[in-house]
Amino acid sequence: MAATALISTWVVAASACGGTPSARTATPHAHDATNRAAAASDPCANVTTTTPLEEVTAGCQELWSPYGVTEVPPADELQLEHVPPAPRVVNMTGGAVSDATAQRWADASNRDSGWWKWAQAHDQLYMLRFLVGPALIPAVEVEALQDGATIAQPDCNLYPISATLFAMGTDGRAYFARKHLPTDDGYVFAVVYTGPCSETVTYPGGRSATIVDGTRQATVLSPGYLRSDPVLGDIWFGDAGGTCEDAEGPPAAWCGR
Repeated sequence: MAATALISTWVVAASACGGTPSARTATPHAHDATNRAAAASDPCANVTTTTPLEEVTAGCQELWSPYGVTEVPPADELQLEHVPPAPRVVNMTGGAVSDATAQRWADASNRDSGWWKWAQAHDQLYMLRFLVGPALIPAVEVEALQDGATIAQPDCNLYPISATLFAMGTDGRAYFARKHLPTDDGYVFAVVYTGPCSETVTYPGGRSATIVDGTRQATVLSPGYLRSDPVLGDIWFGDAGGTCEDAEGPPAAWCGR
């Protein structure tokens, strides 16, 4: 999950700027048959670039309309973004979660961040609620998207360089309760993001601004659960968050203390 959804302080600063042929070539009939087969399994299979919702097929509209979007991403959006696999997870759950499951969850978090990147780059505010809980959608980003802006998220804000999985525990629930955030998740990732890192907001008309998410490397705390979404695939749905710098005092083990 994107770091911007988990760190509670943002600073906005206005800026000054307003094929290679294949060895085997399919015949037209074979190509058409391939397209029909793809469309039968995925009604958006032929969407190759972000496209207005009203311009895709009825089946594709039916698939994406529940997400509140006005545009539809390419069928291979996450591949086009080159969403990386998550770093190897350090599993500190004492065997409650297998290493393979912990890694699947971390990879799902990176997928979630890839969708976050697309949604903000295309002013798809309503889709964000399918990626994180409402407490994790920064007000400054909501305001920008409501104004018709787009937000360019850099990889330093999306994909961590390390990930450790912990069971929530009583002390973890108490920490999130002190922050007035949901406490019902069973597990939490402590992930490290590099810094400095900032987003670029571009408003209609060309005015731009910068949202500073961090000036140095930071450990972010991301509780959540795996959600296997029929359209988005596996995502790590976070509904609370924090950092190791929080005054509310996260569990020391989560922060290597």
